[in-house]
Amino acid sequence: MAQGTLSPSERAPLVTDAIPPSLRRRGITQRQLLAAVLLGALMPALFASHDTPVWTEHLGDSQFVHQLRGAIGSWDDTMERLGLGRPHEILRDAMVRVLNLQWGGDSD
Repeated sequence: MAQGTLSPSERAPLVTDAIPPSLRRRGITQRQLLAAVLLGALMPALFASHDTPVWTEHLGDSQFVHQLRGAIGSWDDTMERLGLGRPHEILRDAMVRVLNLQWGGDSD
């Protein structure tokens, strides 16, 4: 190589993640981002709805928050009736058992 000529690896920008350069240049569309965000919000809403009413306790004490709590409570009841809260409960119970084993606690 002539002096001043850089190889492709030397010209590539230094990055700290494992995203290939071809994907880094291409990226995603706004529609794909919106779909990912909606999917990311839908999963906890479906499978972890039992924890959602607790989150509203930090929102304050306005009329809107009371209405929101009612809607979220109804949503949680519906998810429970459909059985969608069960996977979350199974996972939570398993984690409690693992932590109890780790710390030498009771198995119940």
